[in-house]
Amino acid sequence: MFDSEKVERIANAWVQFTRLAVDASERDSLAKVLDEVDDIIQRDSVEGWAFIEAVRNMKVDLSLLSNLAAGPLEDYLVVHGESEIARLESLAKHDVSFRQLLAQTWKNSMSDEVWERVQLAAKSG
Repeated sequence: MFDSEKVERIANAWVQFTRLAVDASERDSLAKVLDEVDDIIQRDSVEGWAFIEAVRNMKVDLSLLSNLAAGPLEDYLVVHGESEIARLESLAKHDVSFRQLLAQTWKNSMSDEVWERVQLAAKSG
């Protein structure tokens, strides 16, 4: 069952973790959030998308958005790209910031078709 409060809590913890310096001692106590994010992304497209949108809707800097693109969003596209790409293309048509986010993803193990569509959506929506 989808739990929006849980997703928000995980998104906040992920942002907090990502903002910390690599050698910050606080990272140790927050590192489990990486497994939680991976679990959400892998397990459920709805919850995974809610996580991505929760982070996108926070006041975060470009560096953090870059981490979102090359991390959770990229993983989301690998796992759910086949079923979700049409919705993401539609969003990209109307949302410049989402196009910019898509442009920062890498192919990873996305299918060639999904990757091609991601690149097109990132360029022109």
